[in-house]
Amino acid sequence: MSNLHLTTVATHSEGYLPVLEKQAEEKGIKLVKLGFGKKYIGHHMKDLEMIEFLKTIPSGDFIIFVDGFDSLMLSDIEEIVSKFNEKKAKLVLSIENIGILSFIHSAVFEKILGKYINTGLYMGERDFLYDFLTTMYSKENYSRQSNQKTWGSHLNKLQQQGKLENIVLDEKSDIFLNHSFSTSNRPQLKNKRIVLEEKHRPCFIQGNGKEDMGYIIKETGHDKYNEHKGDFFWEKIKYNTKAIFRVYNPILTFYIYLVFLLIGLVVFLYMRYRRKQKDKYFYMG
Repeated sequence: MSNLHLTTVATHSEGYLPVLEKQAEEKGIKLVKLGFGKKYIGHHMKDLEMIEFLKTIPSGDFIIFVDGFDSLMLSDIEEIVSKFNEKKAKLVLSIENIGILSFIHSAVFEKILGKYINTGLYMGERDFLYDFLTTMYSKENYSRQSNQKTWGSHLNKLQQQGKLENIVLDEKSDIFLNHSFSTSNRPQLKNKRIVLEEKHRPCFIQGNGKEDMGYIIKETGHDKYNEHKGDFFWEKIKYNTKAIFRVYNPILTFYIYLVFLLIGLVVFLYMRYRRKQKDKYFYMG
């Protein structure tokens, strides 16, 4: 394989970024931080920064993208490259095994080949990825709130056109694992590696929604690099609040109204029942 670049978009240091940088260094690769020092304008910025980065590297190179604030690197480069080559693809996308919140997720995001993708973890060949991203962002109607919506819409169009032959979903999480309280994964930590039920060992794990991965960091011997662990709780609250109001707001608003409607209905039926009981009492008296 030609040159391999491990990249993220990070305007500043937060979350598990220092840990990820150290893990990458130990594996013999530098984490390239795109957009550092800039103002973060939304998740679509990750794709726009990637497009600009791809212009600077040679044709034939390969890129791994990870969300730097909540991702960890668990394997060496050779394992990652070997698993990517086995996929026989030019772009490998991570997926989310959505569990208890699938009814909300399905109202916001589109499925691709029966799965929900996650744009926080992927790997691809430079030329193919550049064409993919520039085509997707050639129109002005992309989402400023969630690049995952933009990717989902574009991938569905490619699927309808029969043009997904070079794009593969990492369905078994051989390379990438997205994990949170809302997913149906059952990961176990064994010998400094995350192992799934089917004995798959992902090379990267992302703790979606600021999932606490401190136990992995301790097990792998990187706790002293976890510089921001004191801020973890409040960053988690802030991140998930933003996600609710920016991405899930319309569907959550609907469910909130539905809950209030059900509460009102229960109160109404209870009051009618009480009135009937009172009328019955006076009649008997």
